[in-house]
Amino acid sequence: MNSKHVYFVRHGESVANATGIRHGEETLLTSLGKIQAEQVTKRLLKIRIERIVKSPFVRTRETSAVIEQELHGIPVSESSLFIERVNPSVMRDRHKHDPEMIRIWDEIEKNYHTHDWHHSDEENFEDLRDRAMRAMKFLETLPENRILVVTHGLFMKAIFAHVLLGGKLNGRVFWDCFVPAKTVRNTGIMHLEYTENFHKTGMYWKLISWNDHAHLE
Repeated sequence: MNSKHVYFVRHGESVANATGIRHGEETLLTSLGKIQAEQVTKRLLKIRIERIVKSPFVRTRETSAVIEQELHGIPVSESSLFIERVNPSVMRDRHKHDPEMIRIWDEIEKNYHTHDWHHSDEENFEDLRDRAMRAMKFLETLPENRILVVTHGLFMKAIFAHVLLGGKLNGRVFWDCFVPAKTVRNTGIMHLEYTENFHKTGMYWKLISWNDHAHLE
């Protein structure tokens, strides 16, 4: 089997990114976000992408639409496997510095390592980890060898953590080490390769690059 290369791209800047107010899946790209999408497209033209998979959220659809105009004629599909982490719905339309928002995050942080704990209707660590694992299994089944995934920053961190730590990943490590890590830049690229391991006993995922945003400089 040939190596499979997957390029995860975070959406361009959204209104929620710019304002700090959580608008949910309907938030739009800003004018800067659209420019960023054009900039990353120029990078992707050099990679010979064979398929695009995108989150169904509006900001990822808008980012992907810019890319699709140039990478026309290849299969494009949506998958809810690649949406952003689902936060408590009570956070919707509230600013990230709202005292109630801060209180909820503090409560979630204290319990992120607790098995099957939820504040309300959000994804907990186990939900997010399991979805990341299903997403990677889905990508393994696709026949193309150069795939673009237009997705979200925190979910990219979940994929990153899963690739690095596998079964050793737990909620406390993810919250303490990956969640507070430097934010993935809008349209930043994570490049993974699915390839045969050194002992030729099977396939595994290998990190090639993380948060590559040279196209924005």
